[in-house]
Amino acid sequence: MNRRLFLKTSLLGTASMGALGLRTVKSDLGLELNKIPESDQYGFFISDLSLCEPSSSLTRKFESDKWQLVDYETTEGVSGTMLYARPEENCSPLTIPLNAKGFHRVYLGINYTNSHYPGWSSHGQIDVKLSGDRGYRRVAAELRGLEGQDLFKSVVEVYWKTADLTGQVFQFRQPQPPYRLLREANLANLCYIRLVPVSESELEKWKKSLPAEGTRNLSLIYCTAQLSGSTDGTENFHPTSDSWFIDDFEPYRNTDIGTFIFEALRGNYALYRSKIADVGADGESKWHEEWVDPLEKFTHEAHAEGMKILAALRMIGPQYPMIRAPISRARHYWFHPQWTKRDREGRPVSNLSLAFKGAREYWISLLRETLDYGTDGVHLHLNRSTPFVLFEEPVVQEFIEKYGEDPRKIIGRDERLIQHRADYVTQFVREVRELVDEKPGRLLGVTVFGPTKERPEDFYYKEKSYVCDVERWLREGFVDMVIPSQYIDLEVLKRWSSLAGPHTRICPDLMPRSMPPEKFAQLARTYRQAGAHGFGLWDGERRQAFLSQWEVVRQLGHFQFHAELSSPVKSDWRNVELKTLSEFSLPDSFRDG
Repeated sequence: MNRRLFLKTSLLGTASMGALGLRTVKSDLGLELNKIPESDQYGFFISDLSLCEPSSSLTRKFESDKWQLVDYETTEGVSGTMLYARPEENCSPLTIPLNAKGFHRVYLGINYTNSHYPGWSSHGQIDVKLSGDRGYRRVAAELRGLEGQDLFKSVVEVYWKTADLTGQVFQFRQPQPPYRLLREANLANLCYIRLVPVSESELEKWKKSLPAEGTRNLSLIYCTAQLSGSTDGTENFHPTSDSWFIDDFEPYRNTDIGTFIFEALRGNYALYRSKIADVGADGESKWHEEWVDPLEKFTHEAHAEGMKILAALRMIGPQYPMIRAPISRARHYWFHPQWTKRDREGRPVSNLSLAFKGAREYWISLLRETLDYGTDGVHLHLNRSTPFVLFEEPVVQEFIEKYGEDPRKIIGRDERLIQHRADYVTQFVREVRELVDEKPGRLLGVTVFGPTKERPEDFYYKEKSYVCDVERWLREGFVDMVIPSQYIDLEVLKRWSSLAGPHTRICPDLMPRSMPPEKFAQLARTYRQAGAHGFGLWDGERRQAFLSQWEVVRQLGHFQFHAELSSPVKSDWRNVELKTLSEFSLPDSFRDG
């Protein structure tokens, strides 16, 4: 059986493969390979994906539920047959042998073809794995400023991983539910796989990038909107197999992630077998036996990987329109209208107030359930569902008792009112601390807005203030970890780091979620120099699908690597123009849009 496997030269230019003087040799497994003998170090292109199995899942006739075969050639002279699949169809997973021995760097070439789908999903367009991997890995578009014709007429090649390929087979598939929703999805595509042998020195360098003692300094926050439904209005999803969780956790293995923060509570919606909260659509409180418990499975995966896991609470309330089910139903809110926040005129606001003991006790009762799973603690997302306190009856009356003045009549900044509101939030944090201490050794983390010079109100400011008294929490030892998000002024970071006790970590979020890889390292280096003990990754489940970014991010717990990683890495991503696609010459084709 012939396979088109090409070696890449350092300067392929625009020449055809025939012009490069290829000669055919035999591989160790007896397959014929097209080879450029003088350039072995650049590796092989596996470009003929018509050889994938099962062949019955491949077509050139636009048949439903099959991968479409399309021939192509790049301007560098690589020719082959790519595959793509539409997200509304259900195509079988495919495999192709790699026929390689020893350690290689593995690159993926993907064409993000022109289509009618709405956008580029950060959850990925294709799932990939080696046969020896525990789970599949989602891969998303590496745009890097490419758009329109430039993107559709190119192959984007990105480094995926380094691995011992001896005896391994490459496997890939369409993204699995719920990641193949049409509102997020795009065509699944794979053009080629490039394998580059790793030298001894390169192998030693790669091994040093793997997690080791003292490098687990990243805290990943895993948002569960794809399971609970998002606040933008999507349906919930209940995995029914353990493999779903194994696949979803796959990108976090062999990284510097030391703490996995799982959003187990999105308001009254629980991502576990709660006896108190809702667990299904439309306020459903009954757990179905075919559902697999997310908190249980992620706790198992995190502990198996040597990570701590914290169950996070986000105090989401009801939303309109009510089609935003299920989390916006928020039955707990409607059951307890006496605990709602109130504006200056006494009108209800769409969330519970932390000024009410009953509201605080309700949230704590849910957090107590999560500790019974053997988690390492709990985490409060205090950068969402703000403000936490307004003009509720106890707030007003207690302020009058203290100061002899009605706070509803105070307009503008008032230090007394700011501190008064902040005290209620501190009381909640104190009570959660007491809960955590019921089980010695458990941790309490918080995500807070990191104040900046541009937005000082994100800390402790203004009439409808955020009122999180972080510095008091640090001085009194209430919290074990603080993740300022999205940004934080460096002077504030230095002050918070100096206030943190020996067991408290300040881990600023690395934002924005997507940016060139070196920017992550530059920001991490800046924060580290200002006193950061580690780094947070809000919405980490969306970040990992961008392979070149994640390759840098996964190493950022190695503080000694920051300077090296701050320089652009040109070898991990590149754009290769297509010369032909099917029978079309691309430079002047597809210009009707």
